[in-house]
Amino acid sequence: MFFLILILTIGAYAQEFKYPYNPLTERDPLRPLIDEEGNILIKEKKEGSSFVLQGIIYSPQGSVAIINNELLHEGDTLMGQFKVKKIESNGVVLEKEGKEYFLKWEG
Repeated sequence: MFFLILILTIGAYAQEFKYPYNPLTERDPLRPLIDEEGNILIKEKKEGSSFVLQGIIYSPQGSVAIINNELLHEGDTLMGQFKVKKIESNGVVLEKEGKEYFLKWEG
């Protein structure tokens, strides 16, 4: 009974823990998650890295990008802060406060 309560408690804690990286876009399977002393080796999150470019439908007449499950055209706003400046065949240029960020298509 003790072990069942322990497993349920650990499982609940693990579900609530906010991991600072996205394993689908940032995890290198050849790098360890912990070092020899048991310290976690997760890199810090960078601004804009929470975006996942899931696809591009590229056409000279009008392109569409799929970012975080949203269909976006040039000029649209993502999360109320990032403007979709340009959709290219190999990625998307986002702009925020005069700075540009490039999401590369790796599919």
